[in-house]
Amino acid sequence: MQSKIYGSLVWFIATLFVIYSFCLNTAAAVFADAIKTTLHANNFDVSLATGAFILGFACMQIPAGYLLDKFNARFVVSTGVFLLALGNAIASFSTHLIIFALANILQGVGASFAFIAAAILISQWFPGKIFPILFGLTQMISCISAGIIHYYFTVLLQTHTWNEVYQGLALFGCVLFVLTLLLVKTPLSYKRPESISLKDSLAAVLENKQIWLCTIAAAASFGVLLAYASVWYLQPETYYAVKNLDAVIIGGMIFFGIGVGTPLLGWFSNLVKSRIMVIHLTLVLGTMALLLGIYLPHFNIDTLLIIKFISFCIGFLLSGSMLFYTIVSEISPDNTRGVAISFLNTAVFLFNTLMLFVPYLFVTSVSKDFFTYLWIFPFCTLISVLLLYFIKDSYRVDTQDN
Repeated sequence: MQSKIYGSLVWFIATLFVIYSFCLNTAAAVFADAIKTTLHANNFDVSLATGAFILGFACMQIPAGYLLDKFNARFVVSTGVFLLALGNAIASFSTHLIIFALANILQGVGASFAFIAAAILISQWFPGKIFPILFGLTQMISCISAGIIHYYFTVLLQTHTWNEVYQGLALFGCVLFVLTLLLVKTPLSYKRPESISLKDSLAAVLENKQIWLCTIAAAASFGVLLAYASVWYLQPETYYAVKNLDAVIIGGMIFFGIGVGTPLLGWFSNLVKSRIMVIHLTLVLGTMALLLGIYLPHFNIDTLLIIKFISFCIGFLLSGSMLFYTIVSEISPDNTRGVAISFLNTAVFLFNTLMLFVPYLFVTSVSKDFFTYLWIFPFCTLISVLLLYFIKDSYRVDTQDN
């Protein structure tokens, strides 16, 4: 019982790390205008400086996974928190754009540990059947918390500078670092496998065809979902002259659906004893919902309840693709699990970034409306559905209690 309580505490701290990194990754969107004024920069310069976060994050994903495979979680995770908090503190005192950009790179390096650390700690502290539920809860809490915190940021900017808000976040990061250093650890019962080099670990992951299939399918579904929920959902709403506040709520419903769907669908996959069946069902239904979200006309009624409900369904159903993380965790041995999950997460992250720009390739002089280029989103999710026929189900009754 004590082990379960302590494991829950470790999971909660890891989830706080994910929330902290997610907030800093997306905070620039809230503070962009204030940062531009303080640093005397233009929109392009601020975009490059804040985009430096992505550079640090992407470059350190796989090394972070390897370090979590090889060393005790206490020192690896606390190092990630420390780097994130340090970058946060430097950014808060920045008076020059270059310093701000370098601070964002450092934040990205620290943040690269967060999501992978949550996955590894859950797999070490809890039985296999709990992984998709707790990993989903981490995603749910992160999505909901980030939305609330961003609203709070907007309110704070009316009475405080962005530097002061960042300094408050840095203080939280320092507290989180102390908690991580004192409380987060690998369980004593965990038998660490024989250590292998990063080269051998990466080679083992790249030689596994199932991991490749899961990675491509996850990128083409969850990566697409994140791109649509972040940016492209606005195109139909702009076309139908939806008010800005209502459009933000519609986008928020997608993320709310993701938050609710990930733990529930993880639990459901345990109930039906199949990961693939749940992913297949949710991807097909999610693609149908996505088609409705893009192409269903906005009827001339006073409420936008229909599109808000559809948006929730898009997030809820397509969040089933998060189970690809569970499959990769279950098919990977302990000494390569971190690298395997980080490899998948890197692909999702990069494809999400790519899909922020790909639709522009289909905008021409005669095809400028959203319905001529947003077809690429359901097209990609259908690729994931096709790949499912080649992916083996990872659910095993004999391993779920280990």
